[in-house]
Amino acid sequence: MAEEEGDVNEEDVFLAFAQGPSPPRGPLRRALDKAFFIFLALFLTLLMLEALYKLLWPLPWTKLGGWLLGTPEEEEELEL
Repeated sequence: MAEEEGDVNEEDVFLAFAQGPSPPRGPLRRALDKAFFIFLALFLTLLMLEALYKLLWPLPWTKLGGWLLGTPEEEEELEL
């Protein structure tokens, strides 16, 4: 497959990785990374909750609400 691509050497392809590992990140950078990932998780959670709300809103919740609210009255009628 390398013959089909032409004059591309392995050294040219992996030149970006030839410089060694990157230095460790400082405490400020790590704190910023952590804050960013927490913000990203909260933002995505809110987006998913909003999508779920919009998806479930058209369902007939009135029947369920009436059933939940109607149960104490039925219990009172049964006691009388």
